[in-house]
Amino acid sequence: MRRTSFVRCLLPLATLLCLPGLAGADSHRCFFYMNEQDIPVVHLDAAAIDSVGTMISKRNVDLVDRIDAAYRAGRYGVPGEGDTRKSALAAFVYNSHTAFDFFLEIAVQEEFIYSTSEDDLREAFTRDFRNPGLYPIVNLRDARAGFGRFCMLFEVDSEEEREIRVADEKMRAWTETIEIDDKALRVVNIDMKTLSHDRVHVVYEKHSCGAVRTYQDTAGDQPIRVVTMEELEGQYVRKWGFHRPSAVVIWRSMVQGLDAPPDDGRFLGSAIYFPHLTLELPWFLPDIGFEDLRRFDFPEPLLTRSSFKALRERELEWLDIKEEQRFASWDGEGDVPDFVHARFPDF
Repeated sequence: MRRTSFVRCLLPLATLLCLPGLAGADSHRCFFYMNEQDIPVVHLDAAAIDSVGTMISKRNVDLVDRIDAAYRAGRYGVPGEGDTRKSALAAFVYNSHTAFDFFLEIAVQEEFIYSTSEDDLREAFTRDFRNPGLYPIVNLRDARAGFGRFCMLFEVDSEEEREIRVADEKMRAWTETIEIDDKALRVVNIDMKTLSHDRVHVVYEKHSCGAVRTYQDTAGDQPIRVVTMEELEGQYVRKWGFHRPSAVVIWRSMVQGLDAPPDDGRFLGSAIYFPHLTLELPWFLPDIGFEDLRRFDFPEPLLTRSSFKALRERELEWLDIKEEQRFASWDGEGDVPDFVHARFPDF
């Protein structure tokens, strides 16, 4: 009887802490894990992840076939000429689908809560797909998305150091207690390579959450889509200091069908916003800029390893594959759009 009464006394407090109007990680965490609206939860297991990834890969291969046929038919200019090859490649860059596109699709829909974990993602990330995207899957117990939100639950208490390989690159993880805002918190550290082969050290609290939003705007008279992960809580970056990001921003010019944007309308890029950024630079690097910390490569198209190998063997003259098994032009194109500058003013 006492136990029941004690639980009933705690329920109003739990409800108060999870009010929808609360901002930040508490609101997102409670939305997913209290789930007071009883929203159906769809679990994406290993088979579902493989199915989705294979479907996206097939779409990208089909896109290559269609663009190659249009290229040979002269849609982009005289086949073989430099500008023609460049336009065909741009058509692929601006029409292809990435793993982030799938995440965005499930994050903004408002029917289900989608859930997955490291156990579900491991085969896809370590063996099946060439470029699933370097996401923090080590120690990931549960990741949830939907209704314009996401939240990740990490293992932060186990002292076991772990290492896996993602896209043939090592990803290490270890936990520790650190002090943040005068509070001792358990965190997981993840050290991994980015697409540009630079290393990044990210730090996550037990819960890492945020909001996902999309915006339509124009840049150079070309329509663009800007996707943001905002209201970030529970995640940090270590590089020349310890930094708390408040947003991740990804933008790409919008096109239709097999079109490529005009030369002056190609905007493709990704960046992390650190408000009031200050760096602890070594004395021998006095002139280094902030771009090295903020900008990162746009996510590449998702492909199975077998599909990527088959594309390389075709040696299409317009599809430029670098020696390190990356596509050309995914480093980014064009300036940072004015919309992004206005919303995140110190980019």
